[in-house]
Amino acid sequence: MQARAEQGNTNHPAYGTWTADFMLRQNQSRVFLGKYLNDPRVPWRHKRREMMAIAGIIPVAKWLAKIKQRSDVSCRLCKRAREQCGASTENLPEEKYGHINSALCDGMATTVTAVHHFIWRHLYASIQAAQTPTSNLRFDTPDKESSMSTLWQEEEFKQICSRE
Repeated sequence: MQARAEQGNTNHPAYGTWTADFMLRQNQSRVFLGKYLNDPRVPWRHKRREMMAIAGIIPVAKWLAKIKQRSDVSCRLCKRAREQCGASTENLPEEKYGHINSALCDGMATTVTAVHHFIWRHLYASIQAAQTPTSNLRFDTPDKESSMSTLWQEEEFKQICSRE
């Protein structure tokens, strides 16, 4: 796999399918995936969704067109979102699993961003809860992002890193 990547030959799967490539790749969290799929506490619907994602058979437009169940591969969520705001529905992106799970999908951007922020807040709270009382670490932006210009306005940051 590494040799193929170095040669720039990554447009086609080495072992026949992308799923086979993923499953046969060394040191890529297969142990973690196996533990997750074998965990009796994980609901079957979650395991099924994960297996479908790995196998590349999530029923999105791109896959449905591949099995001849749909003729158009354009993203239905982007189309609906653009129609609602009166924007053009020309040049819609392909509806793929990765697309609908990203903020690039017009129909999912708000949801994906909200999930991102929820996860960040949870991670932030977990890190803060795990800090010892003697820790000198301080998180200054739990609910919003700050640019370096904003941070340099605080005297403490000028001591750590000068603007120059």
